[in-house]
This record gives sequence, structure tokens and C-alpha cells, in this order.
Amino acid sequence: MAPFANSTLPSYFRLSASLGRRLKLLASVWANEAPALQEETTPVQTASTDQILGMESEDDLPDEDQFETDALKYVGADFDIDGLVRRLDEGDIVIPRFDPDESSGTSLDGFQRGPVWSIPRKEKFIESILLGWPVPSIFMVKDEDERYLVLDGQQRLLTLSEFKSGKRANGRDFVLKDVVDQFEGVSYDSLSNEDKRRFRNTFIQAVIIEPNGEQGKRAVYRLFGRLNSGGVALNAQEVRVAIFRGKLVDWIRELNRKSEWRNLIGNSGGRLKDHELILRSLALLEAVETSIEPPSSVDFLTNSYKPSMSNLLNGYLSKHRHLQGLDIGKLETAFEAATAALSSLYGSDGLRNRGAINAAYVDSILASLMHHDLGSSFPSQADIKRGIDHLRSSEEFQETLIGSTSHRANVKQRLRLAIEAFDRAADG
Repeated sequence: MAPFANSTLPSYFRLSASLGRRLKLLASVWANEAPALQEETTPVQTASTDQILGMESEDDLPDEDQFETDALKYVGADFDIDGLVRRLDEGDIVIPRFDPDESSGTSLDGFQRGPVWSIPRKEKFIESILLGWPVPSIFMVKDEDERYLVLDGQQRLLTLSEFKSGKRANGRDFVLKDVVDQFEGVSYDSLSNEDKRRFRNTFIQAVIIEPNGEQGKRAVYRLFGRLNSGGVALNAQEVRVAIFRGKLVDWIRELNRKSEWRNLIGNSGGRLKDHELILRSLALLEAVETSIEPPSSVDFLTNSYKPSMSNLLNGYLSKHRHLQGLDIGKLETAFEAATAALSSLYGSDGLRNRGAINAAYVDSILASLMHHDLGSSFPSQADIKRGIDHLRSSEEFQETLIGSTSHRANVKQRLRLAIEAFDRAADG
């Protein structure tokens, strides 16, 4: 590994011009140039978490996040391909994926999805290297245990490893086909010694990002979604699980597998939106439980909820990353009670609002029911039905489920109305 720069952002002009252009993306973090929130408004047509109203991709109040210029440090380095593949195979470079059930067994929980490059694209990448053409740089985050987490470059690294091993991910031989004549029908083992050396010794530029404290982790969270090259942009939750991976993320994954919840939320779309719904409910539940003032007060949530929703979710994961400060036994019991009651009453429609799964509706209903369970006042099924029916028909409540649903006024109002609806139903 050959270092070529060491600085703090945004001093990208110290590197090569091409790398500098990519690092301009990093500078936008410090200028707080996050794009405006894009609300998803695709109606739900099938039972899938691919389509949920009101899920947020980035903070809708970006000016609230301020970063010091030393929140992230970077070091530039040149890695030869042989060293990259060896480090990847030995686990020193990690491609983190969220669910270890879908990983190779050496990956950590994280933010990368599985392989998505087509065979022709992989072959063109290998062809470029064998021809001596330049290839894009990779970005990695230095983890607390000294390993490198791949921030951008997953597909390139996996393709390099597959070609050198001679096998594709599906177990078939990696033989080049749709390439220039001189390499057509060639595998790594059948390359000439000269071409093997050229492949192994080719250097690829890398930027190693070193987060500085909690602010640095939040900066990486902002940065990650902007660096994806050649693929579908990752959503906020897919980034979040890498930056704050730990026992809490594992526990949320276990909650997500529970049968009553799956009946309510439908098939997973693979984008972790179902995980985010659980996280939102837990974080808002904590905001309710720690509010100094009760729901009836104008100061409800004033001390415990500060927009935006992304700030709340990131803060919750950071604070309880290894389950510290959480009674997961009581929380899990409350989650199971709420989902079982809704599933029993309404079947797969238990968390649907007027035919759609709406994130704001889900988090307010679950947080309110779990709040009552923690307070030993869980409503009867008849009371839950009266409360749900009231909320579904209440225009005052429905107005809190549209627009900027993470604004404090909307959050306070929808949680207050949901809690009071179940209280009122219980009072007859």
C-alpha cells in the first residue's frame, strides 16, 4: 500500500485531479448542501415494503447538522490488486451486508447489498485492467478494530476476487467472453505469466476515511449515499445500519422476523424499510416515555424530540448501539402485544391506513400501543378497534400523515391523537 496524501477534508486539491473531483463530493458535507427531502408517494399496490408512504431518504432540515472540518480525516493510498484480494479474503477488508444470512460468512452487518453487476460488466472491468486502462478509485472507512469497511467499490472488489479465484459467485468458471480477441476465452489461470503479473500488480487508488467521534459517524452517514457509483442509490436505513451496527441493529432484525409483524407489513423488499419502521416506532416510543410533559400539554415532546426524523433515528442507534439503557425484554413484549392485537383484529390490514402502509401511521400506532403496554394499561381488543377506527376516520389525524411528517408539530400531534384515541376508547 503506497500512501499519497494525508489531510483533513476538504483539502482534496492535494490529490490527483481525478480523485480531487470525487472528493468534492465530500466537501459538500461540510457546506451542508444536502438535497431537499424527497418523500416517497408511490401508492401501495402489493403487500411489500418496497412501497411505503412517507419514508425519508435524508434530513428534511439539513441546516441543523453542522460539521467541523476535522469530523472526517482521510488518507490516500495505492493498493495493488493482489493485496486488495488477499485483504478481502482474509477479512481485513470487509464488505458489510446487513443480514448475515445473505452474506459469505465473513461480512459484518452493514450497508452493502449483494452483488448486482451483470456478467458483461464484470468482464469489461477485468478487460480494462488487463489492457492497462485506468479504473475508478475505491472508498473505505477505517473501523474501530482496524479493519476497512468498503464505502464505495463493492462490485469492483468482488469482481477482482472472483476472477482471481477462477469462480463466479454462482460457482461457475470465470472465463472472459465478451472482450477483445486477445483475452476471449481466458481465465485467470490461463493468462500468460506476464498478464498475471500485470493483473496482480496493477494499483488501484483508495481513499481511507477515518471518522472522528460521533460527529464523524454522522458525516459518513451523509457521505455514503453520495458516493455510490454505477448503481441504485442506497436509502437512509441501508447507510444507518453500517454506521451504527451492533446489538441493537441485530435485535431489530430479530423483531423484523416475527410472524405477526411480517403478516402486518408484508413481504420484505430487501431495502430495510421494514427495519426502519420498527426503529422509528422504538425511537418515538422513547420520546414519549421521556417527555417531561404529558400528551395533553402544549409542551409534549419539547424536550425529547428534535427534528428531523433522521436525527432521532441516528441518535437512538448511537445511544443504544449495544443495547445499553434498554429493557429489551419489556420492549419486545410490548412490540409483540401490539402486533398480535393488530394482526388478530385486522389481519394483514392491521397497519394499513386507507389501503396503504404509511410510515407516520405505523410509527404512531405502534409507539402508542407500546406506550400503553409499558404503562400496564394495554387496551382490550375492542378498545383498540374503536381507537383505530376513530383515527382512520379522523381528518385531524390524517393531516399529520402527509407532508413533512418529521416536523415537531406533526409528530407531536399524531402521537397525541393516537395515545388519546386509545385512552378515550378505554374510557368508553
